[in-house]
Amino acid sequence: MSKKTFSAIPRPKQQPTDDQILAFERGGVGHDTTRADKPTVKTELDVPTKRLSLDLPANLHTRFKTACSATDRKMVGELQAFIEQRTQELEETAGITRK
Repeated sequence: MSKKTFSAIPRPKQQPTDDQILAFERGGVGHDTTRADKPTVKTELDVPTKRLSLDLPANLHTRFKTACSATDRKMVGELQAFIEQRTQELEETAGITRK
């Protein structure tokens, strides 16, 4: 059996500056860009979040995931927008006013 050799990972020639690091953190790889035709969900950073588990039939999940992917949308964003809209409708029906 032949012996495998491993080389060291490549290192940058010079360290990035603080400005370069901040620019990457604000808009670098992995950050979503907003588009005008996408519904935007307003979230406040100071508000704690809660997890919601949802059991869906496999075929409905596949249809939803495919539709979101085909329109370049995130599933979580679509669900949040729907829940916000439906919550407002239910609050109006129940006579609940939000300040």
